[in-house]
Amino acid sequence: MALFSHLRISHRVLLLAVMALVGIMAISAIFLGQRQIEASYRATADALTERQAEVSMMSASVSDSLLWEQYFLLNKDIAAVEKFQTAIAGVHTRLDGLRSSAIGELTANLDRLGEGLTAYEAAFATLVKDNQDLGLDQNNGLEGAMRSAVHSIEDRLQSVEDVAIRASMLMMRRHEKDFILRRDAGYLEKHAAEAETFTVLVKQAFRPGAQRSRVMDALEVYRTAFKLYADGSLKEAKSEADVSEAYRALEPQVAAVRVANETRRAETLAENELVAERNLIIVAALLLGAIAMLTAGVWLIGRSITGPVVAMTGAMRRLADGQTDITIPALHCRNEFGAMAEALDTFREAAIANRRLEQEATEARANAEDERKRMHEEAEAEARRILQQATRGLAGGLQRLAEGDLSFTLSEPFAPDFEALRSDLNQTVARLADVMTEIAHASGSIEGGSREIAGSADDLSRRTEQQAASLEETAAALDEITANVGNSSRRSQEAHGLASEANTAAEHTRGLVSNALDAMQRIEGSSARISGIIGVIDEIAFQTNLLALNAGVEAARAGDAGRGFAVVAQEVRALASRSADAAREIKQLIRISADEVKDGVRSVRDTGEALTGISRRIEAINVQVEAIAVSAREQSVGLGEINSAVNLLDQGTQQNAAMVEENNAASALLMTEAQRLRELVGMFRLTSRQQMDRRLDSQAA
Repeated sequence: MALFSHLRISHRVLLLAVMALVGIMAISAIFLGQRQIEASYRATADALTERQAEVSMMSASVSDSLLWEQYFLLNKDIAAVEKFQTAIAGVHTRLDGLRSSAIGELTANLDRLGEGLTAYEAAFATLVKDNQDLGLDQNNGLEGAMRSAVHSIEDRLQSVEDVAIRASMLMMRRHEKDFILRRDAGYLEKHAAEAETFTVLVKQAFRPGAQRSRVMDALEVYRTAFKLYADGSLKEAKSEADVSEAYRALEPQVAAVRVANETRRAETLAENELVAERNLIIVAALLLGAIAMLTAGVWLIGRSITGPVVAMTGAMRRLADGQTDITIPALHCRNEFGAMAEALDTFREAAIANRRLEQEATEARANAEDERKRMHEEAEAEARRILQQATRGLAGGLQRLAEGDLSFTLSEPFAPDFEALRSDLNQTVARLADVMTEIAHASGSIEGGSREIAGSADDLSRRTEQQAASLEETAAALDEITANVGNSSRRSQEAHGLASEANTAAEHTRGLVSNALDAMQRIEGSSARISGIIGVIDEIAFQTNLLALNAGVEAARAGDAGRGFAVVAQEVRALASRSADAAREIKQLIRISADEVKDGVRSVRDTGEALTGISRRIEAINVQVEAIAVSAREQSVGLGEINSAVNLLDQGTQQNAAMVEENNAASALLMTEAQRLRELVGMFRLTSRQQMDRRLDSQAA
């Protein structure tokens, strides 16, 4: 404690505050450092998590590219190519982002993935180009050219009746379809062989000339178009295989990137956890050391302050108990404790002096008490005399006031302490006399005014009764007029209702006509659809005939074994011919029905227009009747309002008459009460001037 004995209390408190501030700053610095380290760890973990998410999204984008590739191959939709390119661009973007923060093996994996992605993208671009060359639909590209050539040669053969040529053409189309479905090169050889057979048959069936040249030219165009389409199809199949191979090579690269990133993330998180545990131990040790140093410093400084205070408190308590022979601690110190000790020593010396003065004061108090008792007895006797004088004067004045005498005053002076009471009583009596004079004057005025009000009320009552009788007659006349106008309004409403019913009936009839017109139009549409169906039946009959012809050719090739099949094919051709004839007859009947339906539609439409004109005229009549009804209603409402106003005036006049009667009774009662008030005021005895004023008021009343 001797280390702080020379310091003042303020210096010790300041030192304590400095130590506390230093301790808080040290603890804050430790916590801030720990928070920064934790923030760094969290940032690292967040970056790893974000990179993991980027890898997952990149993998998803690669899967999306496969989906859009398959979608393009299935639907031949060019929009799928744009979606594929968008997915691949997303993969490239995420690859660039991952390369900026990748290290070690992950960088190599990302580079290999980028190379594989480039190869996959190039293979898909080649596949798209091959499909565009073939044609994304049946009417474009090589497929469109081939179909156009097929249609051209088939058009050339429409007029040819040679069954062998038609059968050869069908075989070429069959080999064409088989190649399109199976992509087998063997069908190309079969197609070429059948084309040679077709050429021989055409040369046998046609003489040299323009028709043979047109057929042979169309065949050459068809063979060339099919050859180009076949080459393109094989090339497209190879491109499709290349794309699949590129994607299969891409999958393990994506998996390698994912595994490398997960491994790096796990290693970094484990390392961060070890460093975090070590930092936590260091921070805990630093905190414990700072808290221990701060606690020791606070305890030492606190003891240097509380020790002298406790000793000083004990000395003060003993001095308060009357002990003046005490030893005062810290009397010679040059700080606050020394000043307190000097003040306590001064209090001790003052206590010794006070004890001596108390003995002297006790003797003086005994002498003063005797003198005080004597003077008190003399003052009480004088006060009783003054009080008796004032009581007698006030009792006399209050007695005269109770008798109604307001003309007196207390002229005998009181003691100075009670003089204000005498003056207040005189002023009260004078003011009360003035008030009674004013009341007498007011009662006379009230009596005269009530008499005049009673006369006026009688006149008003007579005039009010006359007005009430006149208003009653007017109200009866208006009631009769209102009833007549109401009857007119009701008849207008009935006419309006009849017109509305007629309009409704016309609208209903017009709706029926419209429904009939719609039914006719639906019948017409059904006839058109039946015609279309008959056309399909006709086309089916033609195709059946063609198939029967093909079957006959095949039966002819089979020889005797196919003779029965040839008979069946002949019957099928006959049946197809009869079906075509029946379809033509049905089509002719439907055409006649359609003409009849058109005539019916025209008649129904004319009927609807006539009903529309009738409905329009009924609506015009309805508008005029409605205007008449509205006018009648407005007149009825106006007369009703006038009638109500007159009835209200009649009721108000009757009420005014009743109120006049009540005012007459109230005026009579007021005059009686005014006379009673004047009699009560006359009971008081006033001064001569006030009595003269009261007589003048009575005469005026």
